[in-house]
Amino acid sequence: MLPRTQTELEPIELVVVQGTGFCNLNCKYCYLTEESRRNKEKLSIADLRMYFQKILASQFVKDKLVVSWHSGEPLVLGTEYYEEAIGAISEIASDAKGQHFEILHDFQTNGTLIDKEWCDFFQKHADYVSVGISCDGPEELHDAYRLGWNGGGSFEKTMRGINLLIEHRVVFSLIAVVSPLALENPEKFFEFFNKYRDYISEFRYNLLDEFTDSGEFSYEVARESYASFLWYILDRLSNQEAEDTLLNVKNFSYFYERLFATGDLKRKLSANYMSSPLRSLTLSSNGEVSTFYAGVSIDECPDIYGDGKGLVIGSLKTESIDQITASDKLYDLMGVFNRSHSVCQRSCSHFDLCPGGYNLIKLKRNGSLESGETPECMIQVQTFADTLMEHMSKNLPVTSK
Repeated sequence: MLPRTQTELEPIELVVVQGTGFCNLNCKYCYLTEESRRNKEKLSIADLRMYFQKILASQFVKDKLVVSWHSGEPLVLGTEYYEEAIGAISEIASDAKGQHFEILHDFQTNGTLIDKEWCDFFQKHADYVSVGISCDGPEELHDAYRLGWNGGGSFEKTMRGINLLIEHRVVFSLIAVVSPLALENPEKFFEFFNKYRDYISEFRYNLLDEFTDSGEFSYEVARESYASFLWYILDRLSNQEAEDTLLNVKNFSYFYERLFATGDLKRKLSANYMSSPLRSLTLSSNGEVSTFYAGVSIDECPDIYGDGKGLVIGSLKTESIDQITASDKLYDLMGVFNRSHSVCQRSCSHFDLCPGGYNLIKLKRNGSLESGETPECMIQVQTFADTLMEHMSKNLPVTSK
């Protein structure tokens, strides 16, 4: 019989691996501390082997696993490191799960270090390795936040990497942070990303949510600016010629999928599932494991349990996955997050359209995980959903009887 927590856990789908916390950029909005981003220590291949032997031996890993290299700039470790790392994980997976077990790798990079050697690497492993580039748009938008340690912009280096990928026919995805400056310039933002639609697998964005109580980016101003921004992009996509390739904005497609989903798919797109424990694990370079949110590290998580470890639920240096998943801390955190979602479910008319992920913001804004909506929820979920549904209703074709 499984311990009490383990009966409620989802299979492990995603492991976010921090090969190193070091980053060659100093982006203004980065959630990692400066100390972490300057630390050049790396996850050794020996430790990586040990961690994945434990992960892949777990009863919670089924027939597929995605490994995302993130949290720091992964490309600083070089192609030789990843040749060895990917080979080691593949070997362990084959031994533990059989030859038909699927392992996919994804790199999220700022693109500044991409050269021919990296292009050759991505081509060689194209069947099971993908790459996403972080870029915030044209130079004036990108360089407003994405800076080097010397204070200079990174746009030219990022564009050099993007152009090399295109030249070598490496398909990639693009992810942007939408800043207040971008909200004021939706045309420049859209035109920049739209011209890459034939070269990328998808585009998605995150809204920079530094909302203030008053001033030029207050909650109400942000709501209006975001709605206008969304309306502009939706109009542009709607008005593209039918024969043109559309820019694949995953934020929109995920929403429509959530809106119309039924059955098990609806459950898997819910806020409860998206932040459910064990579905995604974050593995820090020191072996510590956290869950609930992909990519959330101790740097950005408050000490909600009183042990100084944030959402960290154990360490693969000293424990197995089964030991970690049987911990009292995991069980207690599960209860807190379940109660947090229950508050939202009872009080928010948009709960069924919410992807989740706002629990820690509720703690920061309201002083409690078990509280209601925040300005971030109102803008990123409610304004987003209302705008997309309003645009959809106004643009649906009218049929006559």
